[in-house]
Amino acid sequence: MKKAAPKRLYFLAAIPPDPLQSEMMDLKRQAGERFGSYHSLNSPAHITLIPPFYATDEEIDNFSEALKKFVEVFSPLGLELKNFDKFGKRVIFVDVLPREEFNKFQQALFDFFKNHFPFYKKPNRFHPHITVAFKDLKEEIFQEAWDYFSSFNFEAHFLMDYVYLLKHEKKQWHIVEKFPLKKD
Repeated sequence: MKKAAPKRLYFLAAIPPDPLQSEMMDLKRQAGERFGSYHSLNSPAHITLIPPFYATDEEIDNFSEALKKFVEVFSPLGLELKNFDKFGKRVIFVDVLPREEFNKFQQALFDFFKNHFPFYKKPNRFHPHITVAFKDLKEEIFQEAWDYFSSFNFEAHFLMDYVYLLKHEKKQWHIVEKFPLKKD
């Protein structure tokens, strides 16, 4: 009897380039050093496009080939980041301003993704953001952390010209491949 291929955890994201990436990682480090929320440091600063899913190496190889062809027909998208927001009393993030083109891209990407992973459950909603303090932020110091981050005026923008595939290994998320959008 043949042993089943192991499944690993992956997700798809938009990742801002440097120097914005470094600036965002600095905010994550501040969340860790000041408020004990280190979990967000386990990945590069990113906007999740497709939340974590399990796949075998073979499934990822097939998916990657198709994904490359899928994303190369889309033009790069300008994304704007503005200030901080929160999910409940556990997550603080930099907000991504709503853009119809970005939402349409994410929905098309999700529909494409479902063709390759039909059993994947769609998240309840898509709220693009870049996490600064994650669920390891203790509820008793949440207000202090929220007061700190919400006091800043933060504005930045970047061009999303790649979709990144990240893989979870040794308690960290690592970029394993990037897929370019259409080069004009």
